[in-house]
Amino acid sequence: MNLKIYLFFLSTFFAINMVNSQIVLLRENAPYDNVNDGDFNAVRGYWRQAKQSPFWKTKVIFGKEKMGLHNGSLFSMNKKGIADSKLLNTNSNYKKHKEGEIINWEFGADLEYISNGTISLSLVFGDIEKILANKVQLVGSDKKIEHFKGTYVITKQDAKAGLPFVRATFYSEKDVKVYLHYVNISVKNNETQGPNLLVDVVDNGILLKWNKFKKALYNVYRSTANKTDYKKIGTTNYNAFIDSTFITGVNYNYVVTRIQNDKESSGSNIVSAVKKDKIKPKPPTQLKAEIYDTELKIFWKKSIDKDVSHYAVYRGDATGNNLREIAHNLKRNYYLDFTPLKNTNNSYVVYAYDFSGNKSKVSDKLIAKVKTVQGTSFSDLILPMPIHQNLSSNVWGGKTVIPRDINNGIEAKDWSYWGGRPVKDTDNKYHMNITRWPANATKGHWEWPNSTVAHVVANKPTGSYKVKDSLVYSYANGLGHNPDIILLNDGTYLMYSLINWEANLFKSASMNGPWQRLGVMEVDLSKSLEKPSLNYRYFRNLSGVQLDDDRFLFVTKGGGMMISKDKNPLGPYTPLTTGVRGNKIIPIKYRNSNYEDPVLWKDEVQYHMIINAFLDYRAIYLRSIDGINWKFNLGTAYTPDITSYADKTRTHWYKLERPHVLQDNYGRATHLSLAVIDVPKADDLANDNHNSKNIIIPLVVQKRISILNKTKVNQETKNITIIIHSEKGFNAQTDINVNSLRFGATEEVDFGRGCKVLSTKKKGKGLLVEFSGIGNGITENNFVCKLLGSTKKGNLIIAYSKLKTN
Repeated sequence: MNLKIYLFFLSTFFAINMVNSQIVLLRENAPYDNVNDGDFNAVRGYWRQAKQSPFWKTKVIFGKEKMGLHNGSLFSMNKKGIADSKLLNTNSNYKKHKEGEIINWEFGADLEYISNGTISLSLVFGDIEKILANKVQLVGSDKKIEHFKGTYVITKQDAKAGLPFVRATFYSEKDVKVYLHYVNISVKNNETQGPNLLVDVVDNGILLKWNKFKKALYNVYRSTANKTDYKKIGTTNYNAFIDSTFITGVNYNYVVTRIQNDKESSGSNIVSAVKKDKIKPKPPTQLKAEIYDTELKIFWKKSIDKDVSHYAVYRGDATGNNLREIAHNLKRNYYLDFTPLKNTNNSYVVYAYDFSGNKSKVSDKLIAKVKTVQGTSFSDLILPMPIHQNLSSNVWGGKTVIPRDINNGIEAKDWSYWGGRPVKDTDNKYHMNITRWPANATKGHWEWPNSTVAHVVANKPTGSYKVKDSLVYSYANGLGHNPDIILLNDGTYLMYSLINWEANLFKSASMNGPWQRLGVMEVDLSKSLEKPSLNYRYFRNLSGVQLDDDRFLFVTKGGGMMISKDKNPLGPYTPLTTGVRGNKIIPIKYRNSNYEDPVLWKDEVQYHMIINAFLDYRAIYLRSIDGINWKFNLGTAYTPDITSYADKTRTHWYKLERPHVLQDNYGRATHLSLAVIDVPKADDLANDNHNSKNIIIPLVVQKRISILNKTKVNQETKNITIIIHSEKGFNAQTDINVNSLRFGATEEVDFGRGCKVLSTKKKGKGLLVEFSGIGNGITENNFVCKLLGSTKKGNLIIAYSKLKTN
């Protein structure tokens, strides 16, 4: 559109002078720096940190919670708290105000959850507080900022008292956060006024237009909409400007200033604009892969289009079919796939998306295969979930978890469930003591600190579980979180429960109760291996086993081990090892994750641990001969991509946490229990369509084998004889594809190598298998041998046998 036509339009449109006049005292001051931290970004604070802005000070009037900064917002959780700015005297152009001057005020606030939280804003002149907004209504649980603005006229008394400071008064209840996101304070002043800006999207660009000033030049500034770093993109003596240097599809903010007598005015009002197109970006090219043991790193050459926003990676089978998105919104030109299939090729394609939302044509196909074989990783043991009745769609949850089996594990519309260890008791029923809280509680998912522990029961290991006892114990009115069951050597049970941030233990002869409270666990913190600020890890999210000598071994929140001094489960406990984060036993690709939520168990061969990496949406699996010194098991234990049903329907939960296992009479894990949620935890609010539940997934159960060699097996052993035991549902003499069997050190077997079968022979109900000792790979670092293979139907066979030490 021709610029002169717009100039004629502007002369008519701005016949009435639209004033944008201001002397900034506190606020966003585009295109200049923010004044006096009016947007609370001078210091970044996270979660409930009490970091303070250098321009503000806080004081709790009624309450015990600290006030502080959270991701660019000032918050309070107290019945009453105040935040005072510095005196608004930092603008060199404004050191004294006058009676009759007009103050523009504006602020944005929000309430974390539905409650009666409010906020007030005042100007304080000397000792006199003038309320601008009194306990304004805020809407919680909507994640939308409420904006308030108005004007205030300076009185004679105000002018005499001098420049004010700003006071925000926070009123909260039930520990709900009241947020103050920004405060803008300015004085109307015609001498410093900026233009009044309008914006339009036209054929050849983004047109900015504003009211004209006599003998003025104008500077045009631009920033992307989610940033505040404005850059000058032009100077003109016209009162209009066409931006043709933008990236299509990107949303921009614009500000214009005027220059008269070599002085630059305040900024105009901020306007936003985006120009979109329907042109597809070019697809990525030159796909290649770095091949690791259990992972594939996919690279590609970036699209040549400058308006590419992100990429998406799809993975398919060896033929390139059944493509499914495994990663989206990737900003870089690579992706590390932690879950490719083993024993087969994986196919990959990549798409580019531009800022307008257009999707490119598909890239060329890449074919790649990992080094290890099926059965290497714990995730290889995960099976599809059986469908109890049918898959339901008329249920809560996002589209990625619908349809699903509501009878798997436990779920309810009115309750949020989060983590429980399934146990088969002597009544041949399956029991869980499980965390739960009302789904429509004030804080949604973040109500979990007020959770209670319920007793639920099912006739099958996968469910459906029904509430038998709403409270497992009466202590502390049933409060408790992250309960874990410890199977005792005499067949009875110990239960850990986090109550008021203390590690409580209970004991019972039956999962049906009653549960006797023993007390609070004690840890000898003088021998702590954690930083003092992290000593809480010794008491939270614990999982334990009873050793053969009747002492107790627990894994801590971070994956460190601690052991009881004697047979008393309350301790004191002595820390033995540090957590898994940063530990050199963990490969670098996994090492620096934020680990928590461990589960510990033992069988007749070895100890096992799964620990969740909560920021990486995956877990790892480790094995140990003594429960203290651990060996990393290659690959992942689980990711959000592992849930499917017997009819091949897949679900994708946003996050899986709180792993537990169901064990059989030999201690083997038969099922994996996980807490799942369909959205980020902060998005699971009261009275919404989101929630959490527990799911239970069947596993490939490890077979029972024994080495029959009378002497210690090592690399020099010529022949190795084992027996594979038959059991219900598995006939070792008829079901095995003998030629598929490989035996030896995990470092060999996991890569398809190891010992090969020489001969087989029936013995009782089992099968004797003689292997050539060549290539067994056994060293002093091995405490077990591993068997991998398949049945004649193609099902995975996996087993471990303990090695003799002498």
